[in-house]
Amino acid sequence: MLYYEDIVLNNPIESRSVTLSKEDIIDFATEWDPQPFHTDEEAAKQWPLGLTASGLHTISWACRLSFDLVDEPTAVVAGLGWDELRLPKPVVPGDSIRVRCYVCEKRESASKPDMGVIRNKVEVWNQNDEVVLHFMISTLVLKKPQD
Repeated sequence: MLYYEDIVLNNPIESRSVTLSKEDIIDFATEWDPQPFHTDEEAAKQWPLGLTASGLHTISWACRLSFDLVDEPTAVVAGLGWDELRLPKPVVPGDSIRVRCYVCEKRESASKPDMGVIRNKVEVWNQNDEVVLHFMISTLVLKKPQD
């Protein structure tokens, strides 16, 4: 288990990549974000960007790929919030995406002496090394237990 004290600042790690197919994009959006430019290839031809993945789909993959980044779990108590979420470029069928993240800040909790707060920068990159999603996430983490 990784505790607050174990967490190293500014040490970027990168995930494997996944390729999103047209079917993946349509299936996800049909269930969770049923807008025609996400669910209907023909209708999307009328859309300036064509068929694109839902931002929710990209965020979901960012979360899933992030879990693969560490060999042992972090002693997370709770997520505290997401900030600065941006989707600067659409994900389209055939794009391969990967996550790069690092802890950019950490501080001891003012109200919970056995916990600390970490802040992660999360970026999702496509196969052309373009950022398609980025955000900051703050998390409450346990400190090492006292003997």
